[in-house]
Amino acid sequence: MSIIAARLLRGALGALLLGALLTQVLVPIAATEIGAEYPEVAYLVIPYSVAAILAIACIQAALCAVWRLLGLVTGGGIFTSRALRWVDVITWCAIAITLLTAGIMVHLVGVVQVGGPGVVLVMAASVTSGTALVLLMLVVRGLLKVSIEYRTELDVVI
Repeated sequence: MSIIAARLLRGALGALLLGALLTQVLVPIAATEIGAEYPEVAYLVIPYSVAAILAIACIQAALCAVWRLLGLVTGGGIFTSRALRWVDVITWCAIAITLLTAGIMVHLVGVVQVGGPGVVLVMAASVTSGTALVLLMLVVRGLLKVSIEYRTELDVVI
């Protein structure tokens, strides 16, 4: 990987991390305003704010894991078991966000019965995307594991 691409990616990851931090600060403020505007859902402000902050924290953890993987790529250590741990972090973050989103969708639609078809479609798309990301990360983990085994064999031969 070229040094320029690595630096650009680190810059983008840093911007995403800062944006996520700002969003974590703004979520309770926006949720409080929505609760004041729609008093029938005001009791959902705190639990849904906590859920949103947790989801953003998972995104931040995944971005940090990508940062570490980038460090392994640029340092030549991507084909080690350390890389598998960071891929696992990304996978577990995606699982957590997907389950959290599915739980919120079931609660909104089934229990509270708030939100129209647009909310259901957005939540279903989020759950589907999260599931696809988890499956993709499992494939990446499998490919990385095989690559590590091949690299180990080549190191023994050489």
